[in-house]
Amino acid sequence: MAFIEINKNNLLHNIDIIQKTSNKEICAVIKDNAYGHGILQIAKILQEVGIKRVCVRNNMEAKLVQPFFEEILVFFPELTYNGMNISYTISDLKSLKKCRHKKIHLKFDTGMHRNALSLENLDEILEMAFKKFEVKGVFSHFCCSDEVGNDTFIQLQRFKELKNKVVEFCKKNNYEIPKFHIANSDAIFKLPKSDLFDYVRPGIALYGGMKNENLKPVMSLWGEAIKVMEIKKNQYVGYNKKYKFEKDTKVTLIDLGYSDGILYFDKELSLKETKAVGKISMDSVSVIGEYKKVCIFDDVREFVKNYPYTITYDILTKLKPNIKRVVV
Repeated sequence: MAFIEINKNNLLHNIDIIQKTSNKEICAVIKDNAYGHGILQIAKILQEVGIKRVCVRNNMEAKLVQPFFEEILVFFPELTYNGMNISYTISDLKSLKKCRHKKIHLKFDTGMHRNALSLENLDEILEMAFKKFEVKGVFSHFCCSDEVGNDTFIQLQRFKELKNKVVEFCKKNNYEIPKFHIANSDAIFKLPKSDLFDYVRPGIALYGGMKNENLKPVMSLWGEAIKVMEIKKNQYVGYNKKYKFEKDTKVTLIDLGYSDGILYFDKELSLKETKAVGKISMDSVSVIGEYKKVCIFDDVREFVKNYPYTITYDILTKLKPNIKRVVV
């Protein structure tokens, strides 16, 4: 049976690098099944090392990890009441008016222009939010922190101005000052150490899926043999006869396909120690050689080179939850 190995030591290594680089508390992003790694498996490890706060996609994920953390920030919440250690992201005025849950984080647009509150309505938003809710945090998101340019620092300046206004408002009205956070994975390594934010929000950095030689990959994906075949010279394998063998070759059929989340290919694909050939099937892949099990990848940063038009996030998050995850 196909399986995913989660390298605990590599995850702990990445956490240590992030903490030393940022000198801030980590609010770990474990949304979308922990970027495909397994939300419960990752949550248990994070709890063991003292991570107290995480970010998830929705209420369902929040419920899964509720026993593990002091605070769980839901990015796309249902707006009904929920548990005491769960906070909701508020990113528009409609949600601010409709929300029935007490603890919130206000998300403001500093340049991403995607899904956040407008700074133009800041006074109205603060009056409404602090009067009605327990505002646990104020945050934003960078649009271009993975690129070289000024956009990140422009957004950082806007965030600084936002923070100053929020702090001034809280002091004037005797409200508790919320926590501030904006630094995602790339920003953690790009920005200088700063008192501007209280948390860092690493996602892909936790899992070693970004271009940083100090980080280690956490996931390896393995398929197991269905059968071994002898393919003769000048024969083909798979749909539409895309791959022709130049000599007699042993080929192993393994139990992973595009239904398991492997991205589509139609001729060949470089793997860790061999290559897959022919069109990928829904439930299987043919690889050159005789194996009992085959490593599809143990570093997604290398594997993504097969696919010039996608990113590591895409490969990791598409892997289906029904593939067994094993912590090693």
